[in-house]
Amino acid sequence: MKNIQERVSESLGVHLPGDYLSFIQQYESKLATDPVVEESWISGLGNIGFVIGTTLAFRSQQPKFDINNIIIGYAGKKTIIIAKMYEEIDNFMMLDSRTGKIALIDSLGVVESDAIAQSFEEWITPHLTKKMLQEKYTSKLVVLVFKDEQKAEELRLKLIDLQRHNGIDLEDVVVVIRHATGEIKINQSHTLTKKGLAAATITGLLVGSLFMMPILGAAFGAVTGVVSAGLTDLGIENRFIEELATTLEPGSSALFVLARKSDPDAVTKEVAGFGGKVLVTSVSSEDEAMIQHILDGQPMK
Repeated sequence: MKNIQERVSESLGVHLPGDYLSFIQQYESKLATDPVVEESWISGLGNIGFVIGTTLAFRSQQPKFDINNIIIGYAGKKTIIIAKMYEEIDNFMMLDSRTGKIALIDSLGVVESDAIAQSFEEWITPHLTKKMLQEKYTSKLVVLVFKDEQKAEELRLKLIDLQRHNGIDLEDVVVVIRHATGEIKINQSHTLTKKGLAAATITGLLVGSLFMMPILGAAFGAVTGVVSAGLTDLGIENRFIEELATTLEPGSSALFVLARKSDPDAVTKEVAGFGGKVLVTSVSSEDEAMIQHILDGQPMK
């Protein structure tokens, strides 16, 4: 039986980038054969049958379609104007097999000028992190980042007070502050172990991993020991920790919330317009967008 790279080489004559090949080898069985009409494990991504079939269709229908590009997924509808009429056409995700960049291309062969990611790994990491969290952890995780040192702690206190009034059931809530000097301070509800990590929670693992990242002067590299084991088990890649460390600039703060359940109306009343950026969640994309709109003071209708 031919492996994935052999099938692609024989059908399309290209070599898959290593990050995409590793992903597709591990997760292809979970992906949709036709993500245009089916829900895929990672939204929009198709299995290798879809990739080969759709790429060959583009090659036959679009004379200018670059032979080095492959279609890896479906990105939904886009609206264009034809003969002064609005028309909806399909949009696809296209991977450049030479550079690894991902761009959008519509069914007419028009490619958007700006790449949506410089590599497949860059694009897939947040999607894969969210999917793993959804599958392996029952409580809902939300990580928020603020551009000052006080906001995360203010929101933590609001949520703790909300819990006293049964508006939210918190499993853990942790604040990480990076002072202008680069010094890190942590406020959390769990007692730190001797290694400086909160015990038995994903928030503790995430926060603990920060101690090994460049914001404290260490070199980029694998997260080690208990942190690495815990994060790997939950499907969290080092790239996410690197992104978090980079986002947490001097003079900023982050809030890690792990909640079993909540009253949406009560939470909205407390946090509407509070500000902050949603960095990662284990909730659906729709709920994540709703959280960001509430923080921005623009609740979704």
